[in-house]
Amino acid sequence: MQATAANYPWADELEKTVVNSLVTSFGLDFLLFKDKLGGDVNTLHNVRQNVWATDQEKHRYDQRGTYADHAAAYHQHENYQATGARDKGLQQQGKLHDAYRSTTMAAHEQRNLDHVISASEVHNDAGRVLTELDGVALANQGSNLQTTHESINKSKKQTPTAEYVRRLPDLIASHEAGLAKDAARLAAMPRDTPEQAHRAREIEDRIRKNQQKVDALKSIDTEAMLTKDAAARKAYDAEVNQSYYTSSKFLGASALAASSAGWRMGTRQMLGMLAAEFWFELRSSLPHIIVRVRGDFRFPAFLARIKRTMRNIWTRLQSRFQDFLTTFREGMFAGILSSVMTTLFNIFATTSKGVIKILREMWGQLVKAIKLLAFNPEQLPFVELCKAVVMVLNTGVATVLGAIVYAELAAICQFPFGGELAAFCGALVTGVFTLGLNYFILHSSVAHRVWDFAQGLMPHNGVVLKFQAVNAELDRYLGELARLEFNLDPVELEAFVEALSRCTTELERGSLLKAELQTRGIELPFDMGKPASTRQWLASISKT
Repeated sequence: MQATAANYPWADELEKTVVNSLVTSFGLDFLLFKDKLGGDVNTLHNVRQNVWATDQEKHRYDQRGTYADHAAAYHQHENYQATGARDKGLQQQGKLHDAYRSTTMAAHEQRNLDHVISASEVHNDAGRVLTELDGVALANQGSNLQTTHESINKSKKQTPTAEYVRRLPDLIASHEAGLAKDAARLAAMPRDTPEQAHRAREIEDRIRKNQQKVDALKSIDTEAMLTKDAAARKAYDAEVNQSYYTSSKFLGASALAASSAGWRMGTRQMLGMLAAEFWFELRSSLPHIIVRVRGDFRFPAFLARIKRTMRNIWTRLQSRFQDFLTTFREGMFAGILSSVMTTLFNIFATTSKGVIKILREMWGQLVKAIKLLAFNPEQLPFVELCKAVVMVLNTGVATVLGAIVYAELAAICQFPFGGELAAFCGALVTGVFTLGLNYFILHSSVAHRVWDFAQGLMPHNGVVLKFQAVNAELDRYLGELARLEFNLDPVELEAFVEALSRCTTELERGSLLKAELQTRGIELPFDMGKPASTRQWLASISKT
Protein backbone atom coordinates (compact mmCIF):
# COMPACT_ATOMS: atom_id res chain seq x y z
CA MET A 1 0.00 0.00 0.00
CA GLN A 2 1.32 3.41 -0.97
CA ALA A 3 2.48 5.62 1.88
CA THR A 4 0.37 8.63 2.77
CA ALA A 5 1.66 12.10 3.61
CA ALA A 6 1.28 11.36 7.33
CA ASN A 7 3.33 8.16 7.37
CA TYR A 8 5.73 8.83 4.51
CA PRO A 9 8.94 6.85 5.31
CA TRP A 10 11.39 9.73 5.02
CA ALA A 11 14.34 7.99 6.67
CA ASP A 12 13.94 4.69 4.80
CA GLU A 13 13.49 6.37 1.42
CA LEU A 14 16.45 8.68 2.01
CA GLU A 15 18.66 5.77 3.03
CA LYS A 16 17.57 3.75 0.01
CA THR A 17 18.29 6.57 -2.43
CA VAL A 18 21.62 7.52 -0.87
CA VAL A 19 22.85 3.92 -0.75
CA ASN A 20 21.82 3.31 -4.36
CA SER A 21 23.57 6.50 -5.43
CA LEU A 22 26.73 5.68 -3.49
CA VAL A 23 27.12 2.21 -5.00
CA THR A 24 26.28 3.30 -8.57
CA SER A 25 26.72 6.92 -9.63
CA PHE A 26 29.38 7.83 -7.05
CA GLY A 27 30.94 4.45 -6.30
CA LEU A 28 31.18 1.98 -9.13
CA ASP A 29 31.07 4.85 -11.63
CA PHE A 30 34.50 5.91 -10.39
CA LEU A 31 35.89 2.41 -10.93
CA LEU A 32 34.27 1.56 -14.26
CA PHE A 33 34.31 4.89 -16.10
CA LYS A 34 37.29 7.12 -16.83
CA ASP A 35 35.55 10.20 -18.21
CA LYS A 36 37.76 12.69 -20.03
CA LEU A 37 37.34 15.96 -21.83
CA GLY A 38 35.81 15.39 -25.26
CA GLY A 39 34.75 11.77 -24.72
CA ASP A 40 36.26 8.56 -26.09
CA VAL A 41 35.92 9.21 -29.85
CA ASN A 42 38.01 11.67 -31.85
CA THR A 43 35.96 14.29 -33.70
CA LEU A 44 37.09 16.96 -36.13
CA HIS A 45 35.88 19.73 -33.83
CA ASN A 46 37.74 18.37 -30.83
CA VAL A 47 41.10 17.70 -32.47
CA ARG A 48 41.06 21.21 -33.94
CA GLN A 49 40.76 22.39 -30.32
CA ASN A 50 43.73 20.15 -29.44
CA VAL A 51 41.46 17.72 -27.57
CA TRP A 52 42.38 14.15 -28.49
CA ALA A 53 40.56 10.99 -27.46
CA THR A 54 43.52 8.70 -28.26
CA ASP A 55 47.25 9.15 -27.83
CA GLN A 56 47.84 7.31 -31.11
CA GLU A 57 46.15 10.00 -33.21
CA LYS A 58 47.80 12.79 -31.19
CA HIS A 59 51.22 11.23 -31.85
CA ARG A 60 50.48 10.87 -35.56
CA TYR A 61 49.58 14.57 -35.73
CA ASP A 62 52.78 15.53 -33.93
CA GLN A 63 54.76 13.57 -36.52
CA ARG A 64 53.24 15.33 -39.56
CA GLY A 65 56.38 17.41 -40.21
CA THR A 66 56.68 21.17 -40.64
CA TYR A 67 55.08 23.10 -43.48
CA ALA A 68 58.50 24.42 -44.52
CA ASP A 69 59.57 20.85 -45.31
CA HIS A 70 56.56 20.36 -47.60
CA ALA A 71 56.07 23.86 -49.05
CA ALA A 72 57.59 22.99 -52.43
CA ALA A 73 55.12 20.13 -52.94
CA TYR A 74 52.15 22.47 -52.38
CA HIS A 75 53.38 24.78 -55.16
CA GLN A 76 54.35 22.03 -57.58
CA HIS A 77 51.03 20.20 -57.65
CA GLU A 78 49.76 19.59 -61.18
CA ASN A 79 46.54 21.54 -60.64
CA TYR A 80 48.48 24.51 -59.24
CA GLN A 81 50.76 24.51 -62.29
CA ALA A 82 47.85 24.03 -64.74
CA THR A 83 45.80 26.83 -63.16
CA GLY A 84 48.76 29.21 -63.33
CA ALA A 85 49.34 28.44 -67.03
CA ARG A 86 45.64 28.90 -67.82
CA ASP A 87 45.45 32.25 -66.02
CA LYS A 88 48.58 33.46 -67.79
CA GLY A 89 46.88 32.93 -71.13
CA LEU A 90 43.70 34.64 -69.96
CA GLN A 91 45.70 37.67 -68.74
CA GLN A 92 47.40 38.00 -72.11
CA GLN A 93 43.96 37.94 -73.74
CA GLY A 94 42.65 40.56 -71.28
CA LYS A 95 40.11 38.10 -69.86
CA LEU A 96 41.60 37.27 -66.43
CA HIS A 97 39.19 38.10 -63.61
CA ASP A 98 40.67 39.09 -60.25
CA ALA A 99 38.08 37.77 -57.77
CA TYR A 100 39.65 39.64 -54.84
CA ARG A 101 39.21 43.00 -56.60
CA SER A 102 36.13 42.19 -58.73
CA THR A 103 37.91 43.51 -61.82
CA THR A 104 39.75 42.34 -64.94
CA MET A 105 43.50 42.17 -64.42
CA ALA A 106 45.57 44.34 -66.78
CA ALA A 107 48.29 42.76 -68.89
CA HIS A 108 51.05 44.75 -67.15
CA GLU A 109 50.00 43.82 -63.58
CA GLN A 110 52.00 41.27 -61.67
CA ARG A 111 49.93 38.12 -61.18
CA ASN A 112 50.11 35.58 -58.28
CA LEU A 113 48.12 32.39 -57.69
CA ASP A 114 46.81 32.40 -54.11
CA HIS A 115 45.69 29.49 -51.93
CA VAL A 116 42.47 30.91 -50.45
CA ILE A 117 42.90 28.62 -47.47
CA SER A 118 46.64 28.87 -47.09
CA ALA A 119 48.71 25.78 -47.78
CA SER A 120 50.21 26.18 -44.30
CA GLU A 121 46.74 26.11 -42.69
CA VAL A 122 45.79 22.99 -44.64
CA HIS A 123 49.04 21.26 -43.75
CA ASN A 124 48.65 21.98 -40.02
CA ASP A 125 44.89 21.28 -39.85
CA ALA A 126 44.44 18.59 -37.19
CA GLY A 127 41.12 17.60 -38.76
CA ARG A 128 42.78 16.96 -42.10
CA VAL A 129 45.51 14.88 -40.44
CA LEU A 130 42.90 12.88 -38.49
CA THR A 131 41.05 12.14 -41.72
CA GLU A 132 44.33 11.07 -43.38
CA LEU A 133 43.62 13.10 -46.53
CA ASP A 134 46.45 14.39 -48.71
CA GLY A 135 47.03 18.03 -47.76
CA VAL A 136 48.68 18.88 -51.09
CA ALA A 137 45.65 17.68 -53.06
CA LEU A 138 43.21 19.41 -50.70
CA ALA A 139 45.01 22.75 -50.86
CA ASN A 140 45.12 22.69 -54.66
CA GLN A 141 41.43 22.08 -55.36
CA GLY A 142 40.02 24.46 -57.94
CA SER A 143 37.80 26.12 -55.32
CA ASN A 144 40.88 26.98 -53.25
CA LEU A 145 42.93 28.65 -56.02
CA GLN A 146 42.41 32.31 -57.00
CA THR A 147 44.65 34.54 -59.12
CA THR A 148 45.10 38.06 -57.80
CA HIS A 149 47.51 40.99 -57.75
CA GLU A 150 50.99 40.15 -56.49
CA SER A 151 50.81 42.81 -53.75
CA ILE A 152 47.62 41.30 -52.32
CA ASN A 153 48.97 37.75 -52.32
CA LYS A 154 52.28 38.72 -50.72
CA SER A 155 50.64 40.87 -48.05
CA LYS A 156 48.13 38.12 -47.24
CA LYS A 157 50.79 35.41 -46.91
CA GLN A 158 49.46 32.62 -44.63
CA THR A 159 46.89 34.79 -42.87
CA PRO A 160 43.29 33.46 -42.92
CA THR A 161 41.10 35.63 -45.13
CA ALA A 162 38.75 36.81 -42.37
CA GLU A 163 41.68 37.96 -40.24
CA TYR A 164 43.38 39.57 -43.25
CA VAL A 165 40.24 41.57 -44.09
CA ARG A 166 40.00 42.68 -40.46
CA ARG A 167 43.61 43.87 -40.45
CA LEU A 168 43.46 45.44 -43.93
CA PRO A 169 42.62 49.05 -42.86
CA ASP A 170 45.55 49.08 -40.43
CA LEU A 171 47.80 47.60 -43.12
CA ILE A 172 46.85 50.32 -45.60
CA ALA A 173 47.30 53.02 -42.98
CA SER A 174 50.76 51.68 -42.14
CA HIS A 175 51.81 51.76 -45.82
CA GLU A 176 50.44 55.28 -46.27
CA ALA A 177 52.37 56.44 -43.20
CA GLY A 178 55.52 55.01 -44.77
CA LEU A 179 54.74 56.80 -48.04
CA ALA A 180 54.35 60.11 -46.22
CA LYS A 181 57.69 59.68 -44.51
CA ASP A 182 59.39 58.80 -47.79
CA ALA A 183 57.76 61.77 -49.54
CA ALA A 184 58.95 64.13 -46.80
CA ARG A 185 62.42 62.66 -46.94
CA LEU A 186 62.50 62.97 -50.73
CA ALA A 187 61.46 66.62 -50.58
CA ALA A 188 64.37 67.39 -48.27
CA MET A 189 67.02 65.48 -50.23
CA PRO A 190 69.65 67.46 -52.20
CA ARG A 191 70.41 66.42 -55.78
CA ASP A 192 73.59 68.32 -56.44
CA THR A 193 75.86 65.35 -57.00
CA PRO A 194 75.34 62.17 -59.05
CA GLU A 195 75.33 60.14 -55.80
CA GLN A 196 72.64 62.32 -54.26
CA ALA A 197 70.56 62.12 -57.42
CA HIS A 198 70.90 58.30 -57.40
CA ARG A 199 69.65 58.11 -53.81
CA ALA A 200 66.71 60.35 -54.67
CA ARG A 201 65.78 58.12 -57.61
CA GLU A 202 65.84 55.06 -55.26
CA ILE A 203 63.42 56.80 -52.91
CA GLU A 204 61.21 57.79 -55.86
CA ASP A 205 61.19 54.20 -57.11
CA ARG A 206 60.29 52.90 -53.65
CA ILE A 207 57.49 55.46 -53.37
CA ARG A 208 56.15 54.41 -56.76
CA LYS A 209 56.14 50.71 -55.86
CA ASN A 210 54.61 51.32 -52.44
CA GLN A 211 51.96 53.53 -54.00
CA GLN A 212 51.07 50.72 -56.42
CA LYS A 213 50.85 48.36 -53.44
CA VAL A 214 48.56 50.77 -51.56
CA ASP A 215 46.39 51.22 -54.65
CA ALA A 216 46.11 47.44 -55.03
CA LEU A 217 45.18 46.99 -51.36
CA LYS A 218 42.59 49.78 -51.57
CA SER A 219 41.05 48.14 -54.63
CA ILE A 220 40.27 44.94 -52.70
CA ASP A 221 36.57 44.01 -52.66
CA THR A 222 36.42 42.60 -49.14
CA GLU A 223 32.92 41.14 -49.62
CA ALA A 224 34.01 39.29 -52.73
CA MET A 225 37.16 38.11 -50.98
CA LEU A 226 35.17 36.77 -48.01
CA THR A 227 32.71 35.10 -50.39
CA LYS A 228 35.53 33.22 -52.12
CA ASP A 229 36.92 32.21 -48.73
CA ALA A 230 33.52 30.94 -47.57
CA ALA A 231 33.09 28.91 -50.78
CA ALA A 232 36.57 27.43 -50.47
CA ARG A 233 36.03 26.49 -46.81
CA LYS A 234 32.63 25.00 -47.54
CA ALA A 235 34.11 22.71 -50.18
CA TYR A 236 37.09 21.90 -47.96
CA ASP A 237 35.01 21.15 -44.85
CA ALA A 238 32.51 19.11 -46.86
CA GLU A 239 35.23 16.82 -48.17
CA VAL A 240 36.95 16.46 -44.80
CA ASN A 241 33.66 15.90 -42.90
CA GLN A 242 32.28 13.38 -45.36
CA SER A 243 35.57 11.53 -45.57
CA TYR A 244 35.93 11.19 -41.79
CA TYR A 245 32.38 10.77 -40.53
CA THR A 246 31.64 8.05 -43.09
CA SER A 247 34.97 6.29 -42.55
CA SER A 248 35.46 2.97 -40.82
CA LYS A 249 37.83 4.76 -38.42
CA PHE A 250 35.09 6.98 -36.97
CA LEU A 251 32.24 4.47 -37.18
CA GLY A 252 34.37 1.70 -35.71
CA ALA A 253 35.60 3.91 -32.87
CA SER A 254 32.03 5.07 -32.14
CA ALA A 255 30.71 1.50 -32.10
CA LEU A 256 33.54 0.36 -29.83
CA ALA A 257 33.04 3.28 -27.44
CA ALA A 258 29.26 2.72 -27.36
CA SER A 259 29.54 -1.02 -26.72
CA SER A 260 32.18 -0.46 -24.03
CA ALA A 261 30.07 2.22 -22.34
CA GLY A 262 27.00 -0.01 -22.56
CA TRP A 263 28.79 -2.97 -21.00
CA ARG A 264 30.24 -0.83 -18.19
CA MET A 265 26.93 0.93 -17.53
CA GLY A 266 25.06 -2.37 -17.43
CA THR A 267 27.66 -3.85 -15.09
CA ARG A 268 27.52 -0.76 -12.89
CA GLN A 269 23.75 -0.85 -12.56
CA MET A 270 23.60 -4.59 -11.94
CA LEU A 271 26.42 -4.68 -9.38
CA GLY A 272 25.04 -1.56 -7.74
CA MET A 273 21.60 -3.08 -7.39
CA LEU A 274 23.11 -6.33 -6.09
CA ALA A 275 25.23 -4.51 -3.49
CA ALA A 276 22.37 -2.28 -2.39
CA GLU A 277 19.92 -5.18 -2.02
CA PHE A 278 22.50 -7.19 -0.10
CA TRP A 279 23.05 -4.28 2.28
CA PHE A 280 19.33 -3.71 2.86
CA GLU A 281 18.76 -7.40 3.56
CA LEU A 282 21.73 -7.61 5.92
CA ARG A 283 20.87 -4.38 7.75
CA SER A 284 17.32 -5.56 8.44
CA SER A 285 18.50 -8.99 9.66
CA LEU A 286 21.28 -7.91 12.00
CA PRO A 287 19.02 -6.44 14.75
CA HIS A 288 17.08 -9.73 15.00
CA ILE A 289 20.31 -11.72 15.25
CA ILE A 290 21.58 -9.45 18.01
CA VAL A 291 18.31 -9.78 19.94
CA ARG A 292 18.46 -13.58 19.78
CA VAL A 293 22.06 -13.89 20.98
CA ARG A 294 21.99 -11.08 23.54
CA GLY A 295 20.91 -13.21 26.50
CA ASP A 296 23.30 -16.10 25.88
CA PHE A 297 26.03 -14.89 23.56
CA ARG A 298 28.18 -17.62 22.13
CA PHE A 299 30.47 -16.73 19.29
CA PRO A 300 30.03 -20.01 17.34
CA ALA A 301 26.25 -19.61 17.54
CA PHE A 302 26.54 -15.99 16.43
CA LEU A 303 28.69 -16.99 13.45
CA ALA A 304 26.23 -19.76 12.60
CA ARG A 305 23.35 -17.29 12.52
CA ILE A 306 25.39 -14.86 10.41
CA LYS A 307 26.25 -17.68 8.00
CA ARG A 308 22.62 -18.79 7.78
CA THR A 309 21.50 -15.19 7.25
CA MET A 310 24.05 -14.72 4.47
CA ARG A 311 22.92 -17.95 2.84
CA ASN A 312 19.28 -16.91 3.01
CA ILE A 313 20.11 -13.47 1.58
CA TRP A 314 22.06 -15.06 -1.25
CA THR A 315 19.18 -17.43 -1.96
CA ARG A 316 16.73 -14.53 -2.15
CA LEU A 317 19.11 -12.61 -4.39
CA GLN A 318 19.44 -15.63 -6.68
CA SER A 319 15.67 -15.79 -6.99
CA ARG A 320 15.79 -12.24 -8.34
CA PHE A 321 18.33 -13.07 -11.05
CA GLN A 322 15.88 -11.99 -13.75
CA ASP A 323 15.56 -8.57 -12.10
CA PHE A 324 19.33 -8.14 -12.07
CA LEU A 325 19.53 -9.23 -15.71
CA THR A 326 16.82 -6.71 -16.60
CA THR A 327 18.75 -4.00 -14.77
CA PHE A 328 21.88 -4.95 -16.72
CA ARG A 329 20.02 -4.70 -20.05
CA GLU A 330 18.54 -1.32 -19.12
CA GLY A 331 21.94 -0.03 -18.05
CA MET A 332 23.61 -1.33 -21.20
CA PHE A 333 21.03 0.34 -23.42
CA ALA A 334 21.43 3.60 -21.47
CA GLY A 335 25.22 3.41 -21.73
CA ILE A 336 25.07 2.93 -25.49
CA LEU A 337 22.69 5.86 -25.95
CA SER A 338 24.73 8.15 -23.69
CA SER A 339 27.92 7.30 -25.59
CA VAL A 340 26.26 7.97 -28.95
CA MET A 341 24.83 11.25 -27.66
CA THR A 342 28.23 12.29 -26.29
CA THR A 343 29.89 11.59 -29.63
CA LEU A 344 27.22 13.58 -31.49
CA PHE A 345 27.69 16.53 -29.12
CA ASN A 346 31.44 16.42 -29.65
CA ILE A 347 30.99 16.79 -33.40
CA PHE A 348 29.79 20.35 -32.72
CA ALA A 349 31.20 21.26 -29.29
CA THR A 350 33.66 19.79 -26.81
CA THR A 351 31.91 18.18 -23.85
CA SER A 352 33.47 18.31 -20.40
CA LYS A 353 33.82 15.31 -18.10
CA GLY A 354 30.91 16.57 -16.00
CA VAL A 355 28.62 16.80 -19.02
CA ILE A 356 29.51 13.24 -20.03
CA LYS A 357 28.52 11.98 -16.57
CA ILE A 358 25.29 13.98 -16.66
CA LEU A 359 24.37 12.51 -20.06
CA ARG A 360 25.04 9.01 -18.74
CA GLU A 361 22.90 9.49 -15.63
CA MET A 362 20.05 11.11 -17.55
CA TRP A 363 19.93 8.32 -20.11
CA GLY A 364 19.95 5.78 -17.28
CA GLN A 365 16.68 7.22 -16.00
CA LEU A 366 15.21 8.00 -19.44
CA VAL A 367 15.54 4.35 -20.44
CA LYS A 368 13.58 3.34 -17.33
CA ALA A 369 10.90 5.94 -18.10
CA ILE A 370 10.64 4.81 -21.74
CA LYS A 371 10.36 1.18 -20.62
CA LEU A 372 7.55 2.08 -18.21
CA LEU A 373 5.64 3.99 -20.88
CA ALA A 374 6.17 1.40 -23.60
CA PHE A 375 5.65 -1.85 -21.65
CA ASN A 376 4.11 -0.95 -18.26
CA PRO A 377 5.42 -4.22 -16.75
CA GLU A 378 3.37 -3.87 -13.55
CA GLN A 379 0.17 -3.08 -15.49
CA LEU A 380 -0.35 0.15 -13.58
CA PRO A 381 -3.43 2.31 -14.20
CA PHE A 382 -2.80 5.39 -16.31
CA VAL A 383 -2.49 7.85 -13.43
CA GLU A 384 -0.26 5.55 -11.40
CA LEU A 385 1.85 4.98 -14.50
CA CYS A 386 2.25 8.73 -14.92
CA LYS A 387 3.31 9.03 -11.30
CA ALA A 388 5.87 6.26 -11.74
CA VAL A 389 7.32 7.87 -14.86
CA VAL A 390 7.55 11.30 -13.21
CA MET A 391 9.25 9.77 -10.17
CA VAL A 392 11.83 8.10 -12.41
CA LEU A 393 12.50 11.42 -14.13
CA ASN A 394 12.73 13.08 -10.70
CA THR A 395 15.50 10.63 -9.85
CA GLY A 396 17.29 11.61 -13.05
CA VAL A 397 17.07 15.32 -12.24
CA ALA A 398 18.26 14.73 -8.67
CA THR A 399 21.16 12.58 -9.90
CA VAL A 400 22.24 15.34 -12.27
CA LEU A 401 22.22 17.83 -9.38
CA GLY A 402 24.22 15.39 -7.28
CA ALA A 403 26.73 14.93 -10.10
CA ILE A 404 27.17 18.71 -10.37
CA VAL A 405 27.75 18.98 -6.61
CA TYR A 406 30.21 16.08 -6.75
CA ALA A 407 32.17 17.66 -9.62
CA GLU A 408 32.43 21.00 -7.80
CA LEU A 409 33.44 19.45 -4.47
CA ALA A 410 35.91 17.02 -6.06
CA ALA A 411 37.81 20.01 -7.46
CA ILE A 412 37.87 21.67 -4.03
CA CYS A 413 38.45 18.69 -1.74
CA GLN A 414 42.08 18.03 -2.70
CA PHE A 415 43.01 16.28 0.54
CA PRO A 416 43.03 12.68 1.86
CA PHE A 417 39.57 11.12 1.51
CA GLY A 418 38.37 14.31 -0.19
CA GLY A 419 37.05 12.31 -3.12
CA GLU A 420 35.06 10.03 -0.82
CA LEU A 421 33.64 13.06 0.99
CA ALA A 422 32.63 14.63 -2.32
CA ALA A 423 30.98 11.36 -3.40
CA PHE A 424 29.00 11.16 -0.15
CA CYS A 425 27.85 14.77 -0.47
CA GLY A 426 26.80 14.15 -4.06
CA ALA A 427 24.86 11.04 -3.06
CA LEU A 428 23.24 12.91 -0.15
CA VAL A 429 22.13 15.73 -2.45
CA THR A 430 20.74 13.13 -4.85
CA GLY A 431 18.83 11.45 -2.04
CA VAL A 432 17.42 14.67 -0.55
CA PHE A 433 16.29 16.05 -3.89
CA THR A 434 14.81 12.71 -4.97
CA LEU A 435 12.92 12.50 -1.71
CA GLY A 436 11.66 16.08 -1.92
CA LEU A 437 10.58 15.86 -5.55
CA ASN A 438 8.85 12.51 -5.09
CA TYR A 439 7.05 13.69 -1.96
CA PHE A 440 5.82 16.73 -3.87
CA ILE A 441 4.59 14.56 -6.74
CA LEU A 442 2.82 12.11 -4.44
CA HIS A 443 1.46 14.22 -1.60
CA SER A 444 1.40 17.95 -2.36
CA SER A 445 -2.00 19.61 -2.74
CA VAL A 446 -1.11 20.81 -6.23
CA ALA A 447 -0.12 17.31 -7.32
CA HIS A 448 -3.33 15.84 -5.83
CA ARG A 449 -5.45 18.24 -7.86
CA VAL A 450 -3.52 17.37 -11.03
CA TRP A 451 -3.83 13.61 -10.47
CA ASP A 452 -7.49 13.85 -9.50
CA PHE A 453 -8.18 15.83 -12.67
CA ALA A 454 -6.33 13.25 -14.76
CA GLN A 455 -8.18 10.41 -13.03
CA GLY A 456 -11.52 12.07 -13.75
CA LEU A 457 -10.70 12.17 -17.45
CA MET A 458 -10.07 8.44 -17.59
CA PRO A 459 -12.90 6.25 -18.95
CA HIS A 460 -14.33 3.41 -16.85
CA ASN A 461 -13.24 5.09 -13.64
CA GLY A 462 -15.67 2.96 -11.63
CA VAL A 463 -14.12 -0.25 -12.96
CA VAL A 464 -10.70 1.01 -11.89
CA LEU A 465 -11.99 1.67 -8.38
CA LYS A 466 -13.43 -1.86 -8.20
CA PHE A 467 -10.11 -3.37 -9.18
CA GLN A 468 -8.41 -1.23 -6.56
CA ALA A 469 -10.77 -2.67 -3.96
CA VAL A 470 -9.99 -6.20 -5.19
CA ASN A 471 -6.28 -5.38 -4.96
CA ALA A 472 -6.72 -4.24 -1.36
CA GLU A 473 -8.50 -7.51 -0.58
CA LEU A 474 -5.66 -9.45 -2.16
CA ASP A 475 -3.19 -7.53 -0.02
CA ARG A 476 -5.17 -8.57 3.05
CA TYR A 477 -5.21 -12.17 1.82
CA LEU A 478 -1.45 -12.10 1.33
CA GLY A 479 -1.02 -10.75 4.82
CA GLU A 480 -3.05 -13.67 6.22
CA LEU A 481 -1.10 -16.04 4.00
CA ALA A 482 2.16 -14.70 5.37
CA ARG A 483 1.10 -15.59 8.91
CA LEU A 484 0.77 -19.29 8.06
CA GLU A 485 3.65 -21.51 9.03
CA PHE A 486 4.09 -23.57 5.82
CA ASN A 487 6.20 -26.07 7.85
CA LEU A 488 8.82 -23.39 8.53
CA ASP A 489 10.84 -23.18 11.71
CA PRO A 490 10.42 -19.88 13.62
CA VAL A 491 13.62 -18.33 12.25
CA GLU A 492 12.70 -19.12 8.63
CA LEU A 493 9.15 -17.88 9.21
CA GLU A 494 10.46 -14.62 10.64
CA ALA A 495 12.83 -14.16 7.70
CA PHE A 496 9.96 -14.88 5.26
CA VAL A 497 7.64 -12.35 6.92
CA GLU A 498 10.37 -9.71 6.95
CA ALA A 499 11.12 -10.29 3.28
CA LEU A 500 7.42 -10.05 2.44
CA SER A 501 6.97 -6.84 4.40
CA ARG A 502 9.90 -5.21 2.60
CA CYS A 503 8.33 -5.79 -0.81
CA THR A 504 7.11 -2.48 -2.20
CA THR A 505 5.38 -3.64 -5.38
CA GLU A 506 2.99 -6.40 -6.42
CA LEU A 507 5.66 -7.80 -8.73
CA GLU A 508 8.12 -8.25 -5.84
CA ARG A 509 5.44 -9.85 -3.63
CA GLY A 510 4.43 -12.18 -6.42
CA SER A 511 8.00 -13.29 -7.11
CA LEU A 512 8.71 -13.95 -3.42
CA LEU A 513 5.45 -15.86 -2.82
CA LYS A 514 5.79 -17.89 -6.01
CA ALA A 515 9.31 -18.99 -5.05
CA GLU A 516 8.20 -19.94 -1.51
CA LEU A 517 5.09 -21.79 -2.70
CA GLN A 518 7.12 -23.80 -5.18
CA THR A 519 9.64 -24.62 -2.44
CA ARG A 520 6.85 -25.84 -0.07
CA GLY A 521 4.85 -27.60 -2.79
CA ILE A 522 1.67 -25.59 -2.13
CA GLU A 523 -0.89 -25.40 -4.93
CA LEU A 524 -3.05 -22.33 -5.54
CA PRO A 525 -6.52 -22.24 -7.14
CA PHE A 526 -5.13 -19.99 -9.91
CA ASP A 527 -1.91 -19.63 -11.89
CA MET A 528 0.26 -16.83 -10.53
CA GLY A 529 1.30 -14.31 -13.16
CA LYS A 530 -1.63 -15.15 -15.47
CA PRO A 531 -4.34 -12.47 -15.29
CA ALA A 532 -6.91 -14.62 -17.08
CA SER A 533 -6.60 -17.40 -14.51
CA THR A 534 -6.82 -14.91 -11.64
CA ARG A 535 -9.95 -13.27 -13.10
CA GLN A 536 -11.57 -16.69 -13.55
CA TRP A 537 -10.90 -17.55 -9.91
CA LEU A 538 -12.26 -14.17 -8.72
CA ALA A 539 -15.37 -14.70 -10.85
CA SER A 540 -15.93 -18.12 -9.29
CA ILE A 541 -15.67 -16.58 -5.81
CA SER A 542 -18.21 -13.85 -6.63
CA LYS A 543 -20.74 -16.47 -7.82
CA THR A 544 -20.51 -18.36 -4.56
